[in-house]
Amino acid sequence: MNEAPKHPWPPRYYEAEVDPETGDSVFAPVGLARSPWDPRAIAGGPISALLASAAENAELDEEFEIARFQVDIFGKVPFQLLSVATHVLRQGRQTGLHRLVLMAGGKPVAQAHVLRVRRLDTPTFPVAYDYPPPDSLPIEDGPSAARMAGAITMRRIEGGPGIPGRGVCWLAMNGQVIGGITPSPFVKACLFADFGNGFGNATPSHEWSFANLDITLQFLRMPVGDWFLIDAQTHMAGNGHGTASNTFADAHGVYARGFQTIFVAPGHTPPSVPQAPR
Repeated sequence: MNEAPKHPWPPRYYEAEVDPETGDSVFAPVGLARSPWDPRAIAGGPISALLASAAENAELDEEFEIARFQVDIFGKVPFQLLSVATHVLRQGRQTGLHRLVLMAGGKPVAQAHVLRVRRLDTPTFPVAYDYPPPDSLPIEDGPSAARMAGAITMRRIEGGPGIPGRGVCWLAMNGQVIGGITPSPFVKACLFADFGNGFGNATPSHEWSFANLDITLQFLRMPVGDWFLIDAQTHMAGNGHGTASNTFADAHGVYARGFQTIFVAPGHTPPSVPQAPR
């Protein structure tokens, strides 16, 4: 008898449900969303990707483009049912600023600020771009915590997870953030924005942990295609925190720069994280 697959395909981080009391959408994390640092918490990438999914607005995005996406994580986001509340902080003729709050058990656990800027025809000054194309490199296995049951694949250029120093890799994601919904390139970019501190780590994880406290993406334009390049480096000054500085590109060039604030502490080798559904 053939064994049932361990995860549904395509894999996903959340299942969408309806709150029977309010009728609002809520999101139940599955095992793949667990943090590599604490199985009782949700990892930064799935947090960022869920907020990015909630940030998309078909009506606004016809005239405005997202110029900045910034996530703050209020400590460990618990592995439990989540909801997202949206607040309009400003909606003007040229810019709009929205706040999305991730809620767990009635308490805010993370937030995203989304800055939109009206589309106009303006001069182009692209960032220098000399990365090899993804199809020129072999596909490799990435770290188990980031593989999403095989839905995330990697083509390495330099360094990478587990190798202290600069990391440059192409990444693709064929899974789903929310079950039944194909994620946009923007949502995938916001997922991979969490990878900088792991792909460009400065120290071995068994010596020092380097969990991120926030995620910032400053977009030149929206990404396109299936492959997303991350060029990441982490720097520390010996005072308990550091910064990951990331460049993001697709097959057409650099589309964003990213930053993360890193909390540095005596490390450990993360225990095996259970991958069973919730």
